[in-house]
Amino acid sequence: MRANKLKLLAFGAAVSLGAHPAFAADALLPGPIWIGQAAGGSMGTGAGDGAGNSNGVGGTNAGNAGAGTTNGAGTTNGAGTTNGAGTTNGNGANSDNTNSNGTNSIGRGNGGTGAGSSDANGRSGLATAANGSSQNAIGNSGAQGSLPLSGAGTAPRTYTLAQTIEAGLQSSADIQTATRNVQIDAKRADEAAAVGRPSLNANGQATRFDQKTVIALGSGPAIQVTGTHVEILQINLMERLDLTGQIRAATNQARLQSLADTFILSQVRNSRILRAQTIYFNTLRAQHQGDVAKAALTNAQQQLTDATNLNVAGVGQRIDVLRAQTQVATADQDVATAENNYGVALNNFNDFVGRPLNTLVRLQDAPGAVIAQPVTDFSQVGAPDPKLAQSLPNAPAEVAAININDALKTANQQRPEILQGQVNLRVSQVGTTLARAGLQPTFSLAAAGNYYPDTNFQFPRKRTAQITANLNIPLYDGGATRDRIQASRLLTQNAQTSLESTRSDVALDVRQSYLNLATAARQIGAANTALQSAIAARQLAQIRYQGQVGLYLEVTDAQAALVQAENNQVDAIYNYLVARAQFQNAIGTPQAR
Repeated sequence: MRANKLKLLAFGAAVSLGAHPAFAADALLPGPIWIGQAAGGSMGTGAGDGAGNSNGVGGTNAGNAGAGTTNGAGTTNGAGTTNGAGTTNGNGANSDNTNSNGTNSIGRGNGGTGAGSSDANGRSGLATAANGSSQNAIGNSGAQGSLPLSGAGTAPRTYTLAQTIEAGLQSSADIQTATRNVQIDAKRADEAAAVGRPSLNANGQATRFDQKTVIALGSGPAIQVTGTHVEILQINLMERLDLTGQIRAATNQARLQSLADTFILSQVRNSRILRAQTIYFNTLRAQHQGDVAKAALTNAQQQLTDATNLNVAGVGQRIDVLRAQTQVATADQDVATAENNYGVALNNFNDFVGRPLNTLVRLQDAPGAVIAQPVTDFSQVGAPDPKLAQSLPNAPAEVAAININDALKTANQQRPEILQGQVNLRVSQVGTTLARAGLQPTFSLAAAGNYYPDTNFQFPRKRTAQITANLNIPLYDGGATRDRIQASRLLTQNAQTSLESTRSDVALDVRQSYLNLATAARQIGAANTALQSAIAARQLAQIRYQGQVGLYLEVTDAQAALVQAENNQVDAIYNYLVARAQFQNAIGTPQAR
């Protein structure tokens, strides 16, 4: 059952507000509630005020009430059935600040579903009530807070950047394929070299004739030419002499191709590392932007409380309450969008590391990447979070230490694409040598030994041996060799052109990534400074409004600027981390940690 209105108790009067999906129906609001600040910085979005231990629709929960309730008595929202409409456990349900060791759910007993919970571990989201108890179905918070995750009930897997890269490399099908290609080329190189090695084979032969062959010479006695059968055992040893270097050239070409595939493997590996870093940082970005969205919702709900209290006291305007309601609705929608973005980022992360998509994970931020906790306290002007000055303080120095000419030199020496292009050029050059084979002589030696178990007139000796030398000199092949040589030279020219183009592309990539890195480093300081200013402006606007010397419009404008500044700081930090990873990849030295 869902009520259509929300009653708020302020200064002894009840004011009817439009229902909002983020609020529990028919709840009494003695102060700023609905979202508890969970340990670790995550905000629960629970919508329930004591919806547990009730014996029917609209029953009361006379205990387990914490700070922020009135005389320890909360009124249920009537959304549960008899004997088991969820439970409210532990200390301080519906606290002004922290809901410790307890859950709030609007649920049905014996397997129903509740909407939202907040506990000391920062869990929030959809709660499922089973047999009269509330279970947190989604949500988990790390040390810095996070949005809800699926699969609660299992310990989240903690990932560092190095672990993410390692898992991504192990789960990459492209790397596995490239590795096999290197192994295949190594076998082919060995196969080419085997042509110049001695070969040894043995064979046996048995021949049976249909009848004896007899030859009569004049009046002399008849001579039997062959017996009833002939048996031969033969061993052959042969070696092709590489007089013109063709075998050596073919072997070198195969080995060079294997080396080229090794550089392709390095290129795939570097690309995978960059993707791991990008996914890792974007997941953290989505997490912190979710924290900003939830803090904005908390601030909007607090502002609604303040606007309502001032209106009830006769010093505020009704339009401010309506504006605050709109602000809450907008902030709630922003939270939903942030949760969706974070869920997509987590799915991408789990898919990248090769784990089930609903796996709980907790990511550790990179050293120096300190994200200021979203601001929810505007009781005084000034004194911003001191951690703002610690966010990647070495970024400008890191960029200043880069010499672009040295970076270009490193890229020419380290980039797998350039190294592969150099090898491909050498392969084409060797191909020209091989193309000349059609008109070059070949020479081979062969040795054979035969054994005849039964001797006869045709094979009078039991053992025979022979050595054969074969020299082949091509005289004319119709111009095929000439055409192959010309084609090979054209391929060499193409390889040279491709190498120069690759070097140009790499140089452009290095310069662009360097400029992006320098820009991102400067944005960190600007974002931190803008955030300090936005915090002070928001605090001042809040104090002026509460003192009724400022307009509510000043508060909304300052709040919007604060949210933008908080998101800008998050973006600036992770833009720099991604840009640094891209620069390292551009010069061919990606960091695996």
